[in-house]
Amino acid sequence: MSTLKGAIFGEMERIRSRALDKNNPHGIHAVLHYQSGWFVHWAEGPSAALRGLLQHLQHDPRHHSLHTLHISRGLRLLHTPWSMAMSQSTEPAVQFGRRVIALREQLEKGKQYSPPSVLRRLSAPMQLTRAQALPDPEAFHRVGICAASGNAAFDMVEWLAAQHGEPVVRRRFAGERDMDGSSEYVDFMENDHPCRMIAVARTGLSHGLRRAFLPDWPYFVMLFTGSPPFDDDLMTRMVAACEGLPVAPCLLGVAPDSITHQRMRHMAQTAGLDYVIGDITTPDNCAGIWEVVREQLQQAGPPPNSAWDVPRLAA
Repeated sequence: MSTLKGAIFGEMERIRSRALDKNNPHGIHAVLHYQSGWFVHWAEGPSAALRGLLQHLQHDPRHHSLHTLHISRGLRLLHTPWSMAMSQSTEPAVQFGRRVIALREQLEKGKQYSPPSVLRRLSAPMQLTRAQALPDPEAFHRVGICAASGNAAFDMVEWLAAQHGEPVVRRRFAGERDMDGSSEYVDFMENDHPCRMIAVARTGLSHGLRRAFLPDWPYFVMLFTGSPPFDDDLMTRMVAACEGLPVAPCLLGVAPDSITHQRMRHMAQTAGLDYVIGDITTPDNCAGIWEVVREQLQQAGPPPNSAWDVPRLAA
């Protein structure tokens, strides 16, 4: 839990500067998230380096009450050295803390979740009333959306929020050097399954934390304009974001003409990505776009379970 008062992002920038100098030589990649008076630190790297980092963090006066919520070995999920995010949530620290303790207790009982799921359960839990009655509230459809130009992706989230009477949640993200994107999402029920649509800024596709979440999203909607410079740039960004991921989302294209679809599908398939022609329409046709997404989610079936086994690590 943070001991800092006042402006937090300035302190996070100072942490970033020092962390990049200290972590890079040891092969550590990390995410720092701040919300409701709590820091969440996700770090990946060699075991010895991570143990050293943990010992250092235990003596950092900027926080107290350190809890371990996930331990695992495997391929990197963080493909950039540093990412950080802040939530605009007004939730009290004690409520956030309850989720921290709940995850720690689950780990102690031999049950844990993937690193993206841990961060999501803490910072962006699914809070729909109907979702809470399900066996696994974290098992919900996640669909990303980004526009080649303008704010159509964010307009889509706002439209869905209005349709379902649900709030829009906003986040700020930064990478190794400076602020590089924003994000908004809305939660709602679709065919008895919870669903979340997340609007991503074009610059945010390269964000390390965003890339770590992409394998969790079965579909990513891409809103094309019919203008090659804008459309090609968006696809190039998406290809770069998916490079090296264990699983990439299926790209669901929306474009005003078939020629754009053909060009975008060729670029995607050349990079080894799946591309589905979603619709021939403009990026502002929210109702039409959602019908395309709904059809794909119906084909996908129920969302998968979110639990991971707890590994037995050598001392």
